[in-house]
Amino acid sequence: MSAPSPVIAEPREGRATALFLLALAAYFAAQVLLRVVLGGSLEGDEAEMVVLAREWHFTFGSQPPLYNWYQTLVFDLVGVSTLGVVLAKNVLLFATYLLTFLAFRPVAGTRLAMIGALSLALIPNLAWWAQRTGSHSIALAALTAGTVLVFLRLLGRPGTGAFLLFGLVVGLGGLAKPNYWLVPPALVLAGLSMAAYRPILLDRRLWLSAGVALAVIALPYAVMLAAPMATFSDVWEFQKGASGGGAARWPLGLGHMLGSGVVELVPAALAIGIALAFGRRVRGALFQPQPQEALLLRAALIGVGLVAGGVVLADVAFVRARWMLPLFMLGIPPLFMALFRTASAPARRGFVLGIAGLALLLLSAIADTRLRGAGSDSLRIDLLADAIAREVPDMPPLIGPHYYTGNLLLLRPGWEAFPPFPTHLLAEPSGRVLVIGESGSARETLRALKEHGYPGDALPEPALTGKAVLPYRFTTGDTRTIRFTLYDFGRPEP
Repeated sequence: MSAPSPVIAEPREGRATALFLLALAAYFAAQVLLRVVLGGSLEGDEAEMVVLAREWHFTFGSQPPLYNWYQTLVFDLVGVSTLGVVLAKNVLLFATYLLTFLAFRPVAGTRLAMIGALSLALIPNLAWWAQRTGSHSIALAALTAGTVLVFLRLLGRPGTGAFLLFGLVVGLGGLAKPNYWLVPPALVLAGLSMAAYRPILLDRRLWLSAGVALAVIALPYAVMLAAPMATFSDVWEFQKGASGGGAARWPLGLGHMLGSGVVELVPAALAIGIALAFGRRVRGALFQPQPQEALLLRAALIGVGLVAGGVVLADVAFVRARWMLPLFMLGIPPLFMALFRTASAPARRGFVLGIAGLALLLLSAIADTRLRGAGSDSLRIDLLADAIAREVPDMPPLIGPHYYTGNLLLLRPGWEAFPPFPTHLLAEPSGRVLVIGESGSARETLRALKEHGYPGDALPEPALTGKAVLPYRFTTGDTRTIRFTLYDFGRPEP
Protein backbone atom coordinates (compact mmCIF):
# COMPACT_ATOMS: atom_id res chain seq x y z
CA MET A 1 0.00 0.00 0.00
CA SER A 2 1.54 3.30 -1.05
CA ALA A 3 1.03 6.71 0.49
CA PRO A 4 -1.67 8.79 -1.23
CA SER A 5 -0.71 11.48 -3.68
CA PRO A 6 -2.11 14.98 -3.12
CA VAL A 7 -5.19 15.80 -5.14
CA ILE A 8 -4.77 18.86 -7.35
CA ALA A 9 -7.77 21.12 -6.98
CA GLU A 10 -9.52 22.26 -10.13
CA PRO A 11 -10.31 25.97 -10.47
CA ARG A 12 -14.05 25.33 -10.26
CA GLU A 13 -13.55 23.67 -6.86
CA GLY A 14 -12.73 27.06 -5.35
CA ARG A 15 -16.33 28.15 -5.89
CA ALA A 16 -17.63 24.90 -4.40
CA THR A 17 -15.39 25.38 -1.36
CA ALA A 18 -16.58 28.96 -0.86
CA LEU A 19 -20.24 27.93 -1.05
CA PHE A 20 -19.64 25.03 1.31
CA LEU A 21 -17.93 27.18 3.94
CA LEU A 22 -20.54 29.92 3.56
CA ALA A 23 -23.32 27.39 4.15
CA LEU A 24 -21.53 26.05 7.23
CA ALA A 25 -21.01 29.54 8.61
CA ALA A 26 -24.66 30.42 7.95
CA TYR A 27 -25.83 27.33 9.84
CA PHE A 28 -23.81 28.09 12.96
CA ALA A 29 -24.68 31.78 12.77
CA ALA A 30 -28.34 30.72 12.68
CA GLN A 31 -27.79 28.64 15.82
CA VAL A 32 -26.32 31.67 17.59
CA LEU A 33 -29.14 33.94 16.44
CA LEU A 34 -31.79 31.41 17.42
CA ARG A 35 -30.50 31.05 20.97
CA VAL A 36 -30.08 34.79 21.50
CA VAL A 37 -33.56 35.61 20.15
CA LEU A 38 -35.38 32.82 21.96
CA GLY A 39 -33.62 33.48 25.27
CA GLY A 40 -34.42 31.27 28.23
CA SER A 41 -32.12 29.72 30.78
CA LEU A 42 -28.71 28.24 30.09
CA GLU A 43 -28.37 24.47 30.20
CA GLY A 44 -26.22 22.78 32.84
CA ASP A 45 -22.78 22.80 31.20
CA GLU A 46 -23.41 26.28 29.81
CA ALA A 47 -24.31 27.61 33.25
CA GLU A 48 -21.17 26.01 34.65
CA MET A 49 -19.11 28.11 32.23
CA VAL A 50 -20.60 31.27 33.73
CA VAL A 51 -19.44 30.14 37.18
CA LEU A 52 -15.98 29.08 35.99
CA ALA A 53 -15.05 31.50 33.23
CA ARG A 54 -16.14 35.01 34.21
CA GLU A 55 -12.58 35.62 35.36
CA TRP A 56 -9.20 34.29 34.30
CA HIS A 57 -7.96 31.18 36.15
CA PHE A 58 -4.88 29.17 35.27
CA THR A 59 -6.70 25.96 36.14
CA PHE A 60 -10.12 25.72 37.73
CA GLY A 61 -11.99 22.49 38.32
CA SER A 62 -11.99 18.93 37.12
CA GLN A 63 -11.39 19.62 33.42
CA PRO A 64 -8.21 20.82 31.70
CA PRO A 65 -8.34 24.58 31.23
CA LEU A 66 -8.36 25.19 27.47
CA TYR A 67 -12.10 25.74 27.06
CA ASN A 68 -12.23 27.83 30.23
CA TRP A 69 -9.52 30.13 28.81
CA TYR A 70 -11.33 30.33 25.50
CA GLN A 71 -14.70 31.06 27.11
CA THR A 72 -13.16 33.75 29.32
CA LEU A 73 -11.67 35.38 26.24
CA VAL A 74 -15.07 35.43 24.52
CA PHE A 75 -16.69 36.83 27.67
CA ASP A 76 -14.06 39.57 27.72
CA LEU A 77 -14.91 40.41 24.10
CA VAL A 78 -18.73 40.31 24.13
CA GLY A 79 -19.66 40.22 27.81
CA VAL A 80 -20.96 37.52 30.16
CA SER A 81 -24.19 36.75 28.38
CA THR A 82 -26.12 34.16 26.42
CA LEU A 83 -24.40 35.52 23.32
CA GLY A 84 -21.01 34.95 24.91
CA VAL A 85 -21.85 31.32 25.70
CA VAL A 86 -23.39 30.33 22.37
CA LEU A 87 -20.96 32.32 20.22
CA ALA A 88 -18.01 30.54 21.84
CA LYS A 89 -19.39 27.08 21.22
CA ASN A 90 -20.57 27.74 17.65
CA VAL A 91 -17.26 29.23 16.53
CA LEU A 92 -15.51 26.06 17.73
CA LEU A 93 -18.12 23.80 16.16
CA PHE A 94 -17.66 25.60 12.85
CA ALA A 95 -13.90 25.16 13.26
CA THR A 96 -14.42 21.41 13.81
CA TYR A 97 -16.14 20.97 10.44
CA LEU A 98 -13.69 23.32 8.72
CA LEU A 99 -10.62 21.49 10.04
CA THR A 100 -12.08 18.13 9.03
CA PHE A 101 -12.69 19.46 5.52
CA LEU A 102 -9.16 20.87 5.30
CA ALA A 103 -7.71 17.57 6.53
CA PHE A 104 -9.22 15.58 3.67
CA ARG A 105 -9.24 18.05 0.82
CA PRO A 106 -5.55 17.64 -0.22
CA VAL A 107 -5.79 13.84 -0.41
CA ALA A 108 -9.41 13.27 -1.49
CA GLY A 109 -10.52 16.38 -3.34
CA THR A 110 -13.09 19.00 -2.48
CA ARG A 111 -16.28 17.03 -2.89
CA LEU A 112 -15.23 13.96 -0.93
CA ALA A 113 -13.77 16.21 1.77
CA MET A 114 -17.17 17.91 2.01
CA ILE A 115 -18.83 14.55 2.50
CA GLY A 116 -16.30 13.61 5.18
CA ALA A 117 -16.88 16.87 7.04
CA LEU A 118 -20.68 16.76 6.72
CA SER A 119 -20.77 13.20 8.03
CA LEU A 120 -19.88 14.66 11.45
CA ALA A 121 -23.50 15.82 11.60
CA LEU A 122 -24.47 12.15 11.96
CA ILE A 123 -22.79 11.97 15.40
CA PRO A 124 -25.57 12.86 17.86
CA ASN A 125 -23.25 13.99 20.63
CA LEU A 126 -21.61 16.47 18.26
CA ALA A 127 -24.63 17.62 16.25
CA TRP A 128 -27.16 17.79 19.10
CA TRP A 129 -25.74 17.49 22.60
CA ALA A 130 -22.73 19.75 21.98
CA GLN A 131 -24.98 22.33 20.36
CA ARG A 132 -27.56 22.25 23.12
CA THR A 133 -25.38 22.24 26.23
CA GLY A 134 -21.77 21.19 25.55
CA SER A 135 -18.58 22.96 26.62
CA HIS A 136 -15.28 21.11 27.08
CA SER A 137 -16.30 18.37 24.66
CA ILE A 138 -16.55 21.00 21.93
CA ALA A 139 -12.90 21.90 22.46
CA LEU A 140 -12.18 18.16 22.34
CA ALA A 141 -13.94 17.89 18.98
CA ALA A 142 -12.09 20.85 17.47
CA LEU A 143 -8.70 19.56 18.65
CA THR A 144 -9.48 16.04 17.40
CA ALA A 145 -10.21 17.48 13.94
CA GLY A 146 -7.07 19.63 14.16
CA THR A 147 -4.98 16.62 15.12
CA VAL A 148 -6.23 14.63 12.13
CA LEU A 149 -5.37 17.56 9.86
CA VAL A 150 -1.85 17.97 11.22
CA PHE A 151 -1.19 14.22 11.36
CA LEU A 152 -2.18 13.67 7.73
CA ARG A 153 -0.01 16.64 6.71
CA LEU A 154 2.88 15.15 8.70
CA LEU A 155 2.54 11.84 6.87
CA GLY A 156 2.46 13.66 3.54
CA ARG A 157 5.36 16.05 4.21
CA PRO A 158 7.34 14.85 7.25
CA GLY A 159 9.57 17.87 7.87
CA THR A 160 10.81 19.04 11.26
CA GLY A 161 8.20 21.80 11.30
CA ALA A 162 5.46 19.22 10.81
CA PHE A 163 6.70 17.21 13.80
CA LEU A 164 6.81 20.38 15.93
CA LEU A 165 3.29 21.36 14.87
CA PHE A 166 2.00 17.88 15.64
CA GLY A 167 3.41 18.13 19.15
CA LEU A 168 1.86 21.56 19.67
CA VAL A 169 -1.59 20.39 18.59
CA VAL A 170 -1.34 17.26 20.75
CA GLY A 171 -0.41 19.42 23.74
CA LEU A 172 -3.40 21.70 23.15
CA GLY A 173 -5.61 18.65 22.78
CA GLY A 174 -4.39 17.42 26.14
CA LEU A 175 -5.54 20.73 27.60
CA ALA A 176 -9.01 20.28 26.06
CA LYS A 177 -10.32 17.14 27.78
CA PRO A 178 -8.79 13.93 29.23
CA ASN A 179 -10.34 11.59 26.66
CA TYR A 180 -8.41 13.42 23.93
CA TRP A 181 -5.51 11.16 24.90
CA LEU A 182 -7.22 8.37 22.94
CA VAL A 183 -6.38 10.19 19.72
CA PRO A 184 -2.55 10.44 19.45
CA PRO A 185 -1.73 6.81 20.37
CA ALA A 186 -4.54 5.51 18.16
CA LEU A 187 -3.25 7.50 15.17
CA VAL A 188 0.39 6.57 15.73
CA LEU A 189 -0.35 2.87 16.27
CA ALA A 190 -2.55 2.82 13.17
CA GLY A 191 0.23 4.45 11.16
CA LEU A 192 2.81 1.98 12.44
CA SER A 193 0.57 -0.85 11.28
CA MET A 194 0.82 0.38 7.64
CA ALA A 195 4.04 -0.06 5.68
CA ALA A 196 3.66 3.22 3.80
CA TYR A 197 3.63 5.27 6.99
CA ARG A 198 5.86 3.21 9.28
CA PRO A 199 9.20 4.85 8.36
CA ILE A 200 7.80 8.32 9.08
CA LEU A 201 6.51 7.34 12.52
CA LEU A 202 9.78 5.59 13.39
CA ASP A 203 11.62 8.84 12.74
CA ARG A 204 13.38 10.10 15.87
CA ARG A 205 11.72 13.47 15.41
CA LEU A 206 8.52 11.95 16.75
CA TRP A 207 10.21 12.34 20.14
CA LEU A 208 10.41 16.03 19.33
CA SER A 209 6.62 16.01 18.97
CA ALA A 210 6.33 14.30 22.35
CA GLY A 211 8.63 16.87 23.93
CA VAL A 212 6.62 19.81 22.61
CA ALA A 213 3.35 18.23 23.79
CA LEU A 214 4.83 17.63 27.23
CA ALA A 215 6.06 21.23 27.43
CA VAL A 216 2.55 22.51 26.62
CA ILE A 217 0.75 20.43 29.25
CA ALA A 218 3.40 20.26 31.98
CA LEU A 219 2.59 23.35 34.04
CA PRO A 220 -1.24 23.21 33.79
CA TYR A 221 -1.21 19.49 34.64
CA ALA A 222 1.17 20.10 37.57
CA VAL A 223 -1.16 22.77 38.95
CA MET A 224 -4.16 20.47 38.53
CA LEU A 225 -2.41 17.57 40.26
CA ALA A 226 -1.51 19.90 43.12
CA ALA A 227 -5.28 20.33 43.71
CA PRO A 228 -6.48 16.71 43.55
CA MET A 229 -9.72 17.36 45.43
CA ALA A 230 -11.00 19.48 42.54
CA THR A 231 -9.21 17.67 39.71
CA PHE A 232 -10.59 14.24 40.56
CA SER A 233 -13.98 15.37 41.81
CA ASP A 234 -15.84 13.74 38.91
CA VAL A 235 -14.21 10.28 38.89
CA TRP A 236 -17.17 8.92 40.86
CA GLU A 237 -19.05 8.77 37.56
CA PHE A 238 -16.89 5.86 36.42
CA GLN A 239 -18.62 3.72 39.06
CA LYS A 240 -22.12 5.08 38.47
CA GLY A 241 -24.76 2.39 38.82
CA ALA A 242 -22.37 -0.18 40.29
CA SER A 243 -23.52 -2.18 43.26
CA GLY A 244 -21.44 -2.48 46.39
CA GLY A 245 -19.52 -5.63 47.15
CA GLY A 246 -16.46 -7.15 45.57
CA ALA A 247 -17.84 -8.25 42.20
CA ALA A 248 -15.97 -7.05 39.11
CA ARG A 249 -17.56 -3.96 37.58
CA TRP A 250 -15.93 -3.97 34.17
CA PRO A 251 -18.55 -6.25 32.52
CA LEU A 252 -21.10 -3.56 33.34
CA GLY A 253 -18.75 -0.94 31.90
CA LEU A 254 -18.24 -2.89 28.68
CA GLY A 255 -22.00 -3.25 28.39
CA HIS A 256 -22.47 0.51 28.71
CA MET A 257 -19.67 1.07 26.22
CA LEU A 258 -21.24 -1.26 23.64
CA GLY A 259 -24.81 -0.06 24.17
CA SER A 260 -24.06 3.65 24.08
CA GLY A 261 -21.73 3.20 21.12
CA VAL A 262 -24.36 1.36 19.09
CA VAL A 263 -26.96 4.05 19.83
CA GLU A 264 -24.51 6.77 18.78
CA LEU A 265 -23.93 5.00 15.46
CA VAL A 266 -27.63 4.67 14.55
CA PRO A 267 -27.83 7.84 12.35
CA ALA A 268 -24.65 6.91 10.47
CA ALA A 269 -25.86 3.33 10.04
CA LEU A 270 -29.19 4.55 8.63
CA ALA A 271 -27.38 6.84 6.19
CA ILE A 272 -25.11 4.01 5.07
CA GLY A 273 -28.09 1.72 4.64
CA ILE A 274 -29.87 4.26 2.44
CA ALA A 275 -26.72 4.81 0.36
CA LEU A 276 -26.22 1.07 -0.15
CA ALA A 277 -29.86 0.53 -1.02
CA PHE A 278 -30.13 3.28 -3.63
CA GLY A 279 -26.55 3.80 -4.80
CA ARG A 280 -25.58 1.14 -7.33
CA ARG A 281 -21.94 2.20 -7.48
CA VAL A 282 -21.16 2.54 -3.78
CA ARG A 283 -21.19 -1.03 -2.51
CA GLY A 284 -17.73 -2.10 -3.60
CA ALA A 285 -16.05 1.17 -2.62
CA LEU A 286 -16.94 0.66 1.02
CA PHE A 287 -14.49 -2.25 1.17
CA GLN A 288 -11.70 -0.51 -0.76
CA PRO A 289 -10.72 2.52 1.34
CA GLN A 290 -7.83 4.72 0.31
CA PRO A 291 -4.71 4.70 2.54
CA GLN A 292 -5.65 7.73 4.62
CA GLU A 293 -9.16 6.34 5.09
CA ALA A 294 -7.81 2.95 6.14
CA LEU A 295 -5.45 4.71 8.55
CA LEU A 296 -8.25 6.57 10.32
CA LEU A 297 -10.56 3.57 10.38
CA ARG A 298 -7.79 1.53 11.99
CA ALA A 299 -7.18 4.34 14.46
CA ALA A 300 -10.86 4.31 15.44
CA LEU A 301 -10.78 0.55 16.02
CA ILE A 302 -7.54 0.81 17.98
CA GLY A 303 -9.18 3.53 20.07
CA VAL A 304 -12.09 1.20 20.81
CA GLY A 305 -9.57 -1.36 22.01
CA LEU A 306 -7.87 1.22 24.21
CA VAL A 307 -11.18 2.20 25.80
CA ALA A 308 -12.16 -1.44 26.39
CA GLY A 309 -8.75 -2.16 27.89
CA GLY A 310 -9.05 0.84 30.17
CA VAL A 311 -12.52 -0.24 31.30
CA VAL A 312 -11.20 -3.68 32.25
CA LEU A 313 -7.94 -2.57 33.86
CA ALA A 314 -9.57 0.22 35.90
CA ASP A 315 -12.69 -1.86 36.63
CA VAL A 316 -14.93 0.92 35.28
CA ALA A 317 -18.68 0.42 35.61
CA PHE A 318 -20.05 3.24 33.47
CA VAL A 319 -19.15 4.69 30.05
CA ARG A 320 -20.92 7.47 28.17
CA ALA A 321 -21.02 7.67 24.38
CA ARG A 322 -19.80 11.26 24.73
CA TRP A 323 -16.52 10.03 26.17
CA MET A 324 -15.88 8.14 22.93
CA LEU A 325 -16.55 11.16 20.71
CA PRO A 326 -12.96 11.23 19.32
CA LEU A 327 -13.36 7.66 18.07
CA PHE A 328 -16.56 8.46 16.19
CA MET A 329 -14.81 11.48 14.67
CA LEU A 330 -11.90 9.30 13.54
CA GLY A 331 -14.07 6.58 12.03
CA ILE A 332 -17.21 8.10 10.51
CA PRO A 333 -15.74 10.65 8.02
CA PRO A 334 -13.39 8.18 6.27
CA LEU A 335 -16.18 5.60 6.19
CA PHE A 336 -18.46 7.96 4.27
CA MET A 337 -15.64 9.13 2.01
CA ALA A 338 -14.93 5.53 1.05
CA LEU A 339 -18.64 4.89 0.60
CA PHE A 340 -19.15 7.80 -1.80
CA ARG A 341 -15.84 7.63 -3.69
CA THR A 342 -17.36 5.91 -6.71
CA ALA A 343 -20.89 7.18 -6.19
CA SER A 344 -22.64 9.14 -8.91
CA ALA A 345 -22.96 12.91 -8.72
CA PRO A 346 -26.72 12.64 -7.94
CA ALA A 347 -25.94 10.26 -5.04
CA ARG A 348 -23.43 12.72 -3.58
CA ARG A 349 -25.87 15.58 -4.01
CA GLY A 350 -28.52 13.48 -2.30
CA PHE A 351 -26.25 13.00 0.70
CA VAL A 352 -25.48 16.72 0.92
CA LEU A 353 -29.18 17.57 0.64
CA GLY A 354 -29.97 15.00 3.33
CA ILE A 355 -27.48 16.65 5.70
CA ALA A 356 -28.98 20.05 4.84
CA GLY A 357 -32.39 18.68 5.79
CA LEU A 358 -30.92 17.34 9.02
CA ALA A 359 -29.49 20.80 9.75
CA LEU A 360 -32.91 22.38 9.36
CA LEU A 361 -34.36 19.68 11.59
CA LEU A 362 -31.75 20.42 14.26
CA LEU A 363 -32.53 24.13 14.13
CA SER A 364 -36.21 23.33 14.47
CA ALA A 365 -35.56 20.98 17.39
CA ILE A 366 -33.50 23.59 19.25
CA ALA A 367 -36.32 26.10 18.74
CA ASP A 368 -38.93 23.54 19.80
CA THR A 369 -37.18 22.74 23.09
CA ARG A 370 -37.12 26.46 23.94
CA LEU A 371 -40.64 27.29 22.88
CA ARG A 372 -42.65 24.70 24.76
CA GLY A 373 -42.51 22.20 27.58
CA ALA A 374 -41.24 22.19 31.15
CA GLY A 375 -37.52 21.90 30.55
CA SER A 376 -34.45 23.30 32.23
CA ASP A 377 -34.06 25.78 29.37
CA SER A 378 -37.43 27.43 30.09
CA LEU A 379 -37.41 27.56 33.90
CA ARG A 380 -38.04 31.13 35.16
CA ILE A 381 -34.84 31.52 37.14
CA ASP A 382 -35.26 35.28 36.88
CA LEU A 383 -38.04 34.91 39.47
CA LEU A 384 -35.62 33.10 41.78
CA ALA A 385 -33.17 35.98 41.39
CA ASP A 386 -35.90 38.47 42.23
CA ALA A 387 -37.02 36.50 45.30
CA ILE A 388 -33.46 36.23 46.64
CA ALA A 389 -32.79 39.93 46.02
CA ARG A 390 -35.91 40.86 47.99
CA GLU A 391 -35.11 38.63 50.96
CA VAL A 392 -31.34 38.87 51.19
CA PRO A 393 -29.76 42.32 51.24
CA ASP A 394 -26.03 42.65 50.57
CA MET A 395 -25.94 39.41 48.62
CA PRO A 396 -23.35 36.87 49.92
CA PRO A 397 -21.70 34.14 47.79
CA LEU A 398 -24.00 31.39 46.51
CA ILE A 399 -23.57 27.66 47.11
CA GLY A 400 -25.61 25.22 45.08
CA PRO A 401 -25.92 23.26 41.83
CA HIS A 402 -24.11 25.09 39.05
CA TYR A 403 -27.26 25.09 36.89
CA TYR A 404 -28.84 27.51 39.37
CA THR A 405 -25.77 29.47 40.41
CA GLY A 406 -24.61 29.95 36.82
CA ASN A 407 -27.98 31.20 35.63
CA LEU A 408 -28.23 33.50 38.65
CA LEU A 409 -24.79 34.96 37.91
CA LEU A 410 -25.89 35.53 34.33
CA LEU A 411 -28.89 37.51 35.56
CA ARG A 412 -27.07 39.28 38.39
CA PRO A 413 -23.49 39.97 37.24
CA GLY A 414 -22.52 41.47 40.61
CA TRP A 415 -23.23 38.27 42.54
CA GLU A 416 -20.62 35.62 43.36
CA ALA A 417 -20.76 31.83 43.67
CA PHE A 418 -18.63 29.06 45.08
CA PRO A 419 -17.12 26.85 42.34
CA PRO A 420 -18.95 23.60 41.48
CA PHE A 421 -16.25 21.32 42.88
CA PRO A 422 -14.84 20.60 46.36
CA THR A 423 -12.80 23.35 48.01
CA HIS A 424 -11.50 24.30 51.47
CA LEU A 425 -13.21 27.69 51.44
CA LEU A 426 -15.32 26.86 54.51
CA ALA A 427 -12.66 24.97 56.45
CA GLU A 428 -12.62 27.96 58.83
CA PRO A 429 -16.11 29.34 58.21
CA SER A 430 -16.66 33.06 58.42
CA GLY A 431 -18.96 35.59 56.83
CA ARG A 432 -22.26 34.72 55.17
CA VAL A 433 -23.23 32.22 52.47
CA LEU A 434 -26.55 31.48 50.76
CA VAL A 435 -27.24 27.80 50.05
CA ILE A 436 -29.65 27.00 47.20
CA GLY A 437 -31.29 23.63 46.61
CA GLU A 438 -34.42 21.91 45.41
CA SER A 439 -35.25 19.92 48.52
CA GLY A 440 -33.81 22.28 51.11
CA SER A 441 -33.36 19.27 53.42
CA ALA A 442 -30.82 19.41 56.23
CA ARG A 443 -28.93 16.52 54.67
CA GLU A 444 -28.66 18.20 51.26
CA THR A 445 -27.64 21.52 52.80
CA LEU A 446 -25.01 19.98 55.08
CA ARG A 447 -23.55 18.06 52.15
CA ALA A 448 -23.31 21.28 50.14
CA LEU A 449 -21.44 23.00 52.98
CA LYS A 450 -19.14 20.05 53.63
CA GLU A 451 -18.17 19.97 49.95
CA HIS A 452 -16.40 23.24 50.66
CA GLY A 453 -14.71 22.09 53.84
CA TYR A 454 -17.30 22.95 56.50
CA PRO A 455 -16.04 21.08 59.59
CA GLY A 456 -19.29 20.70 61.54
CA ASP A 457 -21.46 17.59 61.66
CA ALA A 458 -24.64 19.60 62.16
CA LEU A 459 -26.01 22.69 60.52
CA PRO A 460 -25.72 26.02 62.27
CA GLU A 461 -28.84 28.00 62.95
CA PRO A 462 -29.91 29.70 59.70
CA ALA A 463 -30.16 33.45 59.63
CA LEU A 464 -32.94 33.33 57.04
CA THR A 465 -34.85 30.80 54.98
CA GLY A 466 -36.96 31.33 51.91
CA LYS A 467 -38.32 29.70 48.81
CA ALA A 468 -39.41 30.56 45.31
CA VAL A 469 -41.97 28.66 43.25
CA LEU A 470 -40.73 28.89 39.69
CA PRO A 471 -42.99 28.34 36.67
CA TYR A 472 -41.85 27.52 33.15
CA ARG A 473 -42.15 29.96 30.30
CA PHE A 474 -44.57 28.00 28.13
CA THR A 475 -46.56 25.77 30.46
CA THR A 476 -49.21 26.32 33.09
CA GLY A 477 -49.41 24.28 36.25
CA ASP A 478 -45.85 22.91 36.15
CA THR A 479 -43.58 24.51 38.73
CA ARG A 480 -40.32 23.86 40.52
CA THR A 481 -39.78 24.93 44.14
CA ILE A 482 -36.30 26.19 45.02
CA ARG A 483 -35.33 26.84 48.63
CA PHE A 484 -32.57 29.10 49.85
CA THR A 485 -31.00 29.38 53.30
CA LEU A 486 -28.74 32.11 54.62
CA TYR A 487 -26.00 31.24 57.11
CA ASP A 488 -23.95 33.80 58.98
CA PHE A 489 -20.74 32.38 60.44
CA GLY A 490 -19.65 35.71 61.86
CA ARG A 491 -16.30 37.36 61.52
CA PRO A 492 -13.08 35.34 61.60
CA GLU A 493 -11.25 35.25 64.91
CA PRO A 494 -8.30 37.69 65.09
